[in-house]
Amino acid sequence: MKEQKEWNDIAGLNRLILKFSWWMVIVIILLSVMGTLISFQFNVEGFMGVAVSNVLLPTIYTVVILALTHVLYYMFKRWGEYILLLGIFAILHVYIINFPFAQGIHYLLIISVLISALYYQKEKIYFTGILSLISILSLYFFYEPLSRELERRDIFAFIGIFIGFVFISVGIIYRGHYLLKHLEESIRNQEELMVRNIMMDKASKMDALTDLYNHKTFHEYLDRLIEQSDQNHLSFQLAIIDIDNFKKVNDQFGHWVGDIVLKRVGEQLKLNVTPDDFVSRYGGEEFAVIFTEKNKHVSYQLIDSIRSNISEIVHPEMDHKPVTISVGMCSYVAGLGKESFFKAADDSLYEAKRNGKNQTVVAKIS
Repeated sequence: MKEQKEWNDIAGLNRLILKFSWWMVIVIILLSVMGTLISFQFNVEGFMGVAVSNVLLPTIYTVVILALTHVLYYMFKRWGEYILLLGIFAILHVYIINFPFAQGIHYLLIISVLISALYYQKEKIYFTGILSLISILSLYFFYEPLSRELERRDIFAFIGIFIGFVFISVGIIYRGHYLLKHLEESIRNQEELMVRNIMMDKASKMDALTDLYNHKTFHEYLDRLIEQSDQNHLSFQLAIIDIDNFKKVNDQFGHWVGDIVLKRVGEQLKLNVTPDDFVSRYGGEEFAVIFTEKNKHVSYQLIDSIRSNISEIVHPEMDHKPVTISVGMCSYVAGLGKESFFKAADDSLYEAKRNGKNQTVVAKIS
């Protein structure tokens, strides 16, 4: 995945360089035309006399080189970056060779190093740097028009400046890699810290055995819900659930079986409520479910259906015997208050226990 992303980034950069090359050629052509016009003081007859050699021919060479670069780039994409750099290198030489009299024309070669630096790879900088030095020395010693224009001290000054520029570019890349590595480490550390914080936050809110919300989180959520209900007159329901005869399960089959039963009951509650509802392990063998976005009748049908389903589940660890639950439910009305609301649901639970267990009792609020 990372390699694919790097490949896409380089391909995007290559396309950008190809576009830049065309714009660079257009700018150079315009400058060539303007320079020739100014040289002949806008004398059209004199201009036409040298336009072919100073403007038209360099333009044809440049367009041909650039078109050939395009073709070779798409034919040999594996070497695409080097083909682009060689194409730009050749275009720059068209103008260095055709305009040797232009002061500082040989400094155009710095452009090739600048473009190679965009790849953020020192190998490409060394490639264009060495190629440029070989080229300028060859032109100085074997191309008479340029050697006539340049003094020896100029060529040595250029070589010194050029080598310094290459090493500065490489130094910038090393510094960039260091900063990038430091940034990646910082991002990775932040992500790890974020994950740890999320895990710690989850651990503080969740019951480790059943992976339901814990007692503390239940009361925090209930407090906020009551506050909103009192302000906006919203109704919601609370069901308190207790596993019947749970002490016998632990005494007869062991606490490890009791833990399995708690998990299974918790799973049934979590799987059968809606996403708007809130399920928690209140403590011991007690659970609490808060129903929202429903009326009292729908909430009653849902929790009683869950109660019935749980009573039909058999547990292999208990010799294939089932367990049952008793439920006390109360619907909140604005102004009732948390204490009265919770007590009403709890009293309904005890009434279900007294009436024979494995049933749902709804509190009657006067």
